[in-house]
Amino acid sequence: MKKIIAFINGLEFSENSLSDFSYIIEKTHGSLTISMLEDITGDPVPLMSNTPGASFMDYDKLFTRSLEERRKKISDNMKHVRDYYIKRGVAVALHNNPGSPVQEVLKESRFADLIMLHHTTSFSAVSDSNPPRFVKNVLAAAECPVMILPDKVIRIQEIIFAYNGSSSSMYAIRQFTQLFPELSDMPVNIVYVIENGNKSIPGETLLQEYLAAHYDDIRYTVLEGDPATEFLAMLYYRNDCVVTYGAYSRSGLSNFFHRSDADSVLSTINIPVFITHP
Repeated sequence: MKKIIAFINGLEFSENSLSDFSYIIEKTHGSLTISMLEDITGDPVPLMSNTPGASFMDYDKLFTRSLEERRKKISDNMKHVRDYYIKRGVAVALHNNPGSPVQEVLKESRFADLIMLHHTTSFSAVSDSNPPRFVKNVLAAAECPVMILPDKVIRIQEIIFAYNGSSSSMYAIRQFTQLFPELSDMPVNIVYVIENGNKSIPGETLLQEYLAAHYDDIRYTVLEGDPATEFLAMLYYRNDCVVTYGAYSRSGLSNFFHRSDADSVLSTINIPVFITHP
């Protein structure tokens, strides 16, 4: 059995996210852990009194009241999550992780087979970027594969493997295949964007042999042009597939995600995105 950890903002999350997590778990035959993150590094405390006519404020009392209210909300949300899965017969372990959200995710990712989060997960009071900085930071440093989920996961009808002949793209394909045996009967589309004028799919024969050992319905799509643009155009109207990407190296990971087709898909397309790196 695989260990799958889903991360949510412990103070704010949607019911759809809970449904999506159980759907993905079903496809991995894994165990589900929900980690409820609590950002205690940047949580603002009001500096003004809300009491009419108050000329001063007891900062300690205000801080204590704010902390108590937040702890109660976290506790209520944990009960809500537990009850949600009990009613649906899904076994779940719950963690409450106060601290720096990114650091908490990275710490747990070392001991997981897959982590999941929604593409809008954020701990910023205002929108900082799309996808949020929190999501990008997790992708850049996670120590296991990451699945980024859209607002609402539609039942997966096709697997799209982004492939360019690199070891990282093949690594992502292999990781996904091992994590999702339940999807072995899904149609698979290997998408290769021509690079340096080379229209032949790199390592095509060996790739075919590997995929044939795991999937029955396989096709190949060769595109020409800018990879980010071509992938975005191909996926723009899709909501019934999942796409995989592999990163080239940790040293180039930040730039890869800021400019890549993966970043374009995360900010624009309503499909699950599976990203990993060796």
